[in-house]
Amino acid sequence: MRVTLLGTIGWMPSDRRETTCFACRSHDDLLIFDAGTGLRRLRDPAQAALLDGVQQVHLFLTHYHLDHVCGLAYLPGVLPGRRLVIHAPAQTLNGVDPEGAVGGLLRKPYNPRDWEDLEDVSVSPVPPEGEVVAGHTVRVRAQQHSDISVAYRVDDAMVLATDTRPEPETATFAAGVGLLLHEAWYNAADPRTDDAPKSLLPGYASHSEVSAVAALAAEADVGRLVAMHLNPLHDEDYYAALEAAAQAVFPRSVVLPDGAVVDTDEAA
Repeated sequence: MRVTLLGTIGWMPSDRRETTCFACRSHDDLLIFDAGTGLRRLRDPAQAALLDGVQQVHLFLTHYHLDHVCGLAYLPGVLPGRRLVIHAPAQTLNGVDPEGAVGGLLRKPYNPRDWEDLEDVSVSPVPPEGEVVAGHTVRVRAQQHSDISVAYRVDDAMVLATDTRPEPETATFAAGVGLLLHEAWYNAADPRTDDAPKSLLPGYASHSEVSAVAALAAEADVGRLVAMHLNPLHDEDYYAALEAAAQAVFPRSVVLPDGAVVDTDEAA
């Protein structure tokens, strides 16, 4: 499985990075994880080939914070003429009705049309036991965040764990996968972390510190850790230091730019 990083930053996009979105081509289907501003990169020539010959797109949402779902407004322009299934956590996972949540995001006056009026779009709850999608076994687990988010595991290829504290259960969930995409919001050892507005620092408790994330990757013995959902209050120099901090704990750690492609087999 090849994973294209369409958006690697959190909260708000920067000049170089869009908010969270990843894509994996599976035969004639495309699997997308989260719908941040990075979804618009599917219109870029470098990534447009991901849609060649695709008739059906499966979009998995981790939660409903706006930086992860704002790309839903782009759907008519990014995915015209294709069937779209939005896979969202079942209510038993996060207490939120997925159809009501998606319908609440895509409705007037916030969107030109209600989601029910969009052609070939449906919502499918992801049950706690997971599901099989496009021939892949997709597992799911709830995570602790300011609102409950979920992590996804696709076969033994990849795990996406974003908007979460560094939880010990993640190491079990991700054990042996080729690629772990895990949020790394801050580096506790970097004094620049304290430059953030003091009012925001309490919110860091619902996100992940990079050394703790690298320790989880080492415990899970993943093929590669890609640190993502980076903090937009910092710059590329900060991210480079964050990468070095991760590598000190788990050498197979990287911070990659938007547009990078990772082969999960090579990662392992």
